[in-house]
Amino acid sequence: MAEGNRVLSADVGIFDRKSEGWFNDQTGEITRGVPILPGHTVIDVGCGDGGYIGFVAAQGAEVLFVDQDPERLARTEERIRTSARAYRAIQSDCDPIPIDDAVGDLVICTEVLEHVPDPAKFLRELIRIAKPGAQLLISVPDSRSEQFVSATAPPECFQEPNHIRIFTAQAFETLVRDAGLEIESHRFTGCFWSVFWPLSWMTCEPGGGLPLDNKHPIVEHWVQLWQLVQAHPDGHKIREALNGLLPKSQSIIARKPA
Repeated sequence: MAEGNRVLSADVGIFDRKSEGWFNDQTGEITRGVPILPGHTVIDVGCGDGGYIGFVAAQGAEVLFVDQDPERLARTEERIRTSARAYRAIQSDCDPIPIDDAVGDLVICTEVLEHVPDPAKFLRELIRIAKPGAQLLISVPDSRSEQFVSATAPPECFQEPNHIRIFTAQAFETLVRDAGLEIESHRFTGCFWSVFWPLSWMTCEPGGGLPLDNKHPIVEHWVQLWQLVQAHPDGHKIREALNGLLPKSQSIIARKPA
């Protein structure tokens, strides 16, 4: 939320996501081409604080969400408790995922594969818990932003338990296709964050942790500038062009064979 006249990076990021077709309350799509229906069972593996599964629950779906962090699970459960048709919180390291075969109409796994030692094995588990014909929504950081972020981020950001895999677009597609999935779309988003994170790491206090709410003037000016750009009638053209050059994330929507 905004603090007085101060613009928060999280608010700017949410605006961008919605502008790029995510979390569409009008159509019930979590992203373009992925509608959430009340009868669906949706599984989020590595749910974090529940941003994705919170939207899904609000559409009336049954949700299962998995994370190894009990505090994050508790926050997610509190977030969806009154909106989901039914829910189950599961604490696990996902090796294997403690869910039966062929449960999910949609399986979500965002910004997880870059952390795991064997992405192909992990992806097989995601496919196993999806129903035949189900969609999978998978995202990883883009290699271009990872290279840019590494200019100022501390080395441990690219060591266990953080990012130990960097995916080019081709490598990501190959991983998904080799697992037997049909790719329906491959999208690139989040250029705002590709600039935000190097600036924030550069100006944050050493050892201060993830610098999301960095109040340094350089970071504040970038956030304010980006908000002004997006408020311009042609601002979307800048965002779309930068997403093609320096996206923070790449997401693939794929389908499990029926």
